[in-house]
Amino acid sequence: MFEVIEKGQTLDLSVVSKQESSGKFYFGAGWDNPNGPVDLDIVAVLLDSSGKITKKADLIYFGNKTQSGVRLSEDNTTGEGEGDDESIVIDTSLIPSDVDSIVVGLAAYSGSADLATAPNAHFRVCDGEVEESDQIGDVQLSGASASDTVVAAFTLKRAANDSWELENTEKFHQLGNGSRAIESFGQQYA
Repeated sequence: MFEVIEKGQTLDLSVVSKQESSGKFYFGAGWDNPNGPVDLDIVAVLLDSSGKITKKADLIYFGNKTQSGVRLSEDNTTGEGEGDDESIVIDTSLIPSDVDSIVVGLAAYSGSADLATAPNAHFRVCDGEVEESDQIGDVQLSGASASDTVVAAFTLKRAANDSWELENTEKFHQLGNGSRAIESFGQQYA
């Protein structure tokens, strides 16, 4: 079992990963809906060496679920069910060489939802490609303030020798809801 990294900490995945070959990492988010449907969405951006998104297709969200090495699950708009409600799997062996880092986040899509009030919300990363893989990081969504609708949770960074590092960035933003939240997440890196 790994020590789960906290905000600001970084893991050298080439050293700590239990995976023998390609590095696959599972990011999962879940929440409950005791007072009616709540819709949170996983988002990600693929960035070049200057930390910029270079094309619209490099913004991964429910309307653009796949990119080379990145696969987003189906969109859960209610939070119903046990465990993770949405996930994204990143296979670092398939990430194009011009991608230097990947920021993975979570956005509140529902009209009045924010991350501070989403019931029992969690967001985590695991060393492997399935929900049951060893957890290596989590974001404390309880740290969100009222009106925080997006968190840039984790950053995968390409390191020396094509290895990867994982940083728990946990940066909250007030970017509105719905498609505006997702578009604004991408614009942070434009």
